[in-house]
Amino acid sequence: MTEMTLSPLLLFLILTLTIFVVAALYLSLRAKAKSITSNDPIIDNLNLFGEKIQKLSEGQERLTGGLQTVSEAQAKAQLSLINMMEERLSKVQLQMNENLSHSSRRTAQSLGDLQQRLATIDKAQEKITKLSGDVLSLQDILSNKQTRGAFGEIQLTDIVSKALPSDGFDLQATLSNGRRADCLIKLPNPPGPIVIDSKFPLEAYEALRNASSEVET
Repeated sequence: MTEMTLSPLLLFLILTLTIFVVAALYLSLRAKAKSITSNDPIIDNLNLFGEKIQKLSEGQERLTGGLQTVSEAQAKAQLSLINMMEERLSKVQLQMNENLSHSSRRTAQSLGDLQQRLATIDKAQEKITKLSGDVLSLQDILSNKQTRGAFGEIQLTDIVSKALPSDGFDLQATLSNGRRADCLIKLPNPPGPIVIDSKFPLEAYEALRNASSEVET
């Protein structure tokens, strides 16, 4: 591209310089030819020389027009190249923006899902902690006989009062042998009244559960 641009310009400068030198020489010869008769061959040569100078001038004008055409074509080519590069750059930038936007949305969604899962885990952990506390509280209650008895009486009263009519049971009933029952369920014979002790035999249950043989049981 550089050689094509410089070559016509160099040719134009050489041609202009040549025309200038030839024109100066022509004018000098013409001034000397004024003293020569019109039939002299020198006059004819000067006229022919003048015609060649005229053709050189016309060639210079055509070369000037050609240089302008080349310059315009080069400017159009450069503008077209710039437009094409800008268009491609815009497409690449748009694609990058779309990819970044899509990646940002996926990242935000993943973070949102992670936060929800962490929140669910936190709630489950809170429930487990509360349940552990309830179990420990229940163990504390069951480890003390008096507390265990009071807890059993409350639970027994709640169960029978919901399951039986008020005349179908007696709480803290005195038996025929003088002993007191936590609850006496009134049933017709057979089987007859049923005595319920609200105190849970935790020690006996633990011994049964921890027994390693039938002999220990």
